[in-house]
Amino acid sequence: MIANETHPVYPVESPAPTLLNGIPDQYLIILLPIVIHWAASAVFEVFDRFDWLSKYRIHTSAEELTKNKVTRWDCFVSTIKCQAMQTCLGIALTWNTDPELMEDVEAGIAMWTRRARVVLMALKQVMASIRPLLGVSDSALSWPRSAIDIARDTPSALDLSAGKALYWYLVPLVKIIVALLVADAWMYTIHRMEHTNRWMYKHFHYQHHRLYVPYAWGGSYNHIFDSIVVDGLAYSIGCWVTALPTRSTLLLFGYSTLKNVSDHCGYVFPWDPIRAITGTDASFHDVHHQSWGLKTNFGAHLAVWDWLMGTHFDDVAEIARHRARSRLNAEKMLLRSTAQREADRGRSIDAAKLD
Repeated sequence: MIANETHPVYPVESPAPTLLNGIPDQYLIILLPIVIHWAASAVFEVFDRFDWLSKYRIHTSAEELTKNKVTRWDCFVSTIKCQAMQTCLGIALTWNTDPELMEDVEAGIAMWTRRARVVLMALKQVMASIRPLLGVSDSALSWPRSAIDIARDTPSALDLSAGKALYWYLVPLVKIIVALLVADAWMYTIHRMEHTNRWMYKHFHYQHHRLYVPYAWGGSYNHIFDSIVVDGLAYSIGCWVTALPTRSTLLLFGYSTLKNVSDHCGYVFPWDPIRAITGTDASFHDVHHQSWGLKTNFGAHLAVWDWLMGTHFDDVAEIARHRARSRLNAEKMLLRSTAQREADRGRSIDAAKLD
């Protein structure tokens, strides 16, 4: 029952239970992205190894062999080192921090129920005021009497349902979305700065762009500056601005990691729910990895900042022409390289015979 405008105070004394037994949630936030990164990357690695779903690949194997400036093994080792440093930093920052206290669910639901009731009452008043303007009867726009009864202080079933929906689903979802928007704005700004400032590009960001043909786990092939200042600080600011609780932070980090793998996987599938919602996918980010698209498509999660700042590149026909030319050039380079190796091998054999 909600009898007045101030919800009751419930004593909170015990820490919230951990999601996994034996692993504090603040450490799970550090470990979960790494697990998701390698698990999701393993799926696409299998696709690459066995040539499955090759019709959905953006680039050919010849392009990877001739264009990339780093081998998969070197990329793997560098990624492991970077993740190890991130993990150590995360543990150091969360060491001896107090666990999140158990939230008073009843108080939270009561607060959002009261707020929902105020909104529903306001809607009823608005509907009552517009009836004469619309020229309709009272019954046509009447609010169900079971929903709101101004004469009583107890919330209706509709109030309670709205309060629970807000508390458990809508408010956490909005917080995650806002945190993502804030993080993406930060990443867009610093990312674009790295491409306009030659010193920053040379010393920090060039490492990531040694991958002209990205693959799933290459998404975390970064200089430590990018991993901590661009990515890590972006999500920290987003979580701080929205006061995101631990469990919601887990969802945010898990999704962000999956999105990073998806953006670098090198596959574009006919149906992609992330692309439908965000306007970005592996093709969008792949454009940014090419020499002809290096100054465009900076957004990590959303296309909105690229749209607003004039850096969005989505000319389908032009992109297709560039990619067709890239595939053709890669095949020619690979043939020349193979012919050169065969010629060198033949000369080595002839020299050995003469000796």
